[in-house]
Amino acid sequence: MAAADQDTRDVLDVHTTFWQAYAERDLDRRFAVCAPDVTFIGTGPHEKATGLAQYRAMNEKGVEQFPRPFVIEMPRLDLRLHGDVAWVECESVWKKTEADRCVVDEIRLTTVIKRIHGRWLVAHVHGSTPDYRLHDGEYMMREALRDRNLQLEREVAERTRELQRAKKAADDLLMNILPATVIEELHRKGRVAARAHQNVTVLFADFKDFTRHSERLSPQHLVDELNACFTAFDHMLAAHQVEKIKTVGDAYLAVSGLPSPNTDHALVAVRLALEMRDFIQARNAAPGARGFDIRIGLHSGDVVAGVVGIHKYAYDIWGDTVNIAARMQENCLPGHVNVSATTHLLVGDHFQCTYRGEVEAKNKGPLKMYFVEPRLAVLAGSGPIRHDGDRL
Repeated sequence: MAAADQDTRDVLDVHTTFWQAYAERDLDRRFAVCAPDVTFIGTGPHEKATGLAQYRAMNEKGVEQFPRPFVIEMPRLDLRLHGDVAWVECESVWKKTEADRCVVDEIRLTTVIKRIHGRWLVAHVHGSTPDYRLHDGEYMMREALRDRNLQLEREVAERTRELQRAKKAADDLLMNILPATVIEELHRKGRVAARAHQNVTVLFADFKDFTRHSERLSPQHLVDELNACFTAFDHMLAAHQVEKIKTVGDAYLAVSGLPSPNTDHALVAVRLALEMRDFIQARNAAPGARGFDIRIGLHSGDVVAGVVGIHKYAYDIWGDTVNIAARMQENCLPGHVNVSATTHLLVGDHFQCTYRGEVEAKNKGPLKMYFVEPRLAVLAGSGPIRHDGDRL
């Protein structure tokens, strides 16, 4: 038993010297424990050597390429001893410090050590890398695998950024079609429940005699004119935080007070309507203008809002409030803003309102209507100053 224990210690001493001398780049000490006919075989087809001289020449080339000492750790080692022959199998970790990083490789080592003339000497060495196989026949060292993984991570990160950009573009497009709260609900539930909204003001606008005027314009001029007007309206709505519902032909529908409630919904809607009217009047006053006269009607009340369909989503509003706002617009005179009695009660103290009496409205009978204008105030020593309903 004592002799076997001594042989085990001697074999392990030779094994340690052989590998640690290589890590320290001390080839004289390494090959001092090698048999003259030592053989070596590695993973690659060129990694073969027979005899001390050939094996040392291969090592010298390796030292020339990487002269700095490094670390070899052996977390698992298995020794088998049979008479004058010992096999040492181990899993090793090689850590090489380069200029800007630490390179780590895992290498499986088999070292055959023989007792020759009373001395234990390394007779055969085999080294291989773990099989990180990506495809049949493709093998990668740990460091190469790490680089491959980093590249894949970069590709995944870039793809993720592309998907995020695509999602933002899609969300931005949806924001031009649906309110933000509706988009959020669609993302969460895949559908949008219809909701009742109380205390809102609906705004309808269209262009007087649009069909007749369009006959004298080229199709492109007609579309350009509508686009210019509706684009300006869109910017105004955004500034007043009013929700655009849709355009149908030359008609423009918006609502103040949803999806987020606003106690000043009627005041906001009337200010917006006057701003829209003034924009069209200024546009028509420009030299060479060939625009349209606008009519705007408003009514305040309750509506139901929701999304209809599963293709080409359309956010819309329904209810009698919408119908009455449409009648206010239909019975408006060009260049005016026409409001219902309900809306008048909400804004009458802030604007100059002219009662028009009861006007017969389609399918509604007689309805009280009011033209709305900014209130004019006169300051001492100056002319009239426009007051558009802002609280002073």
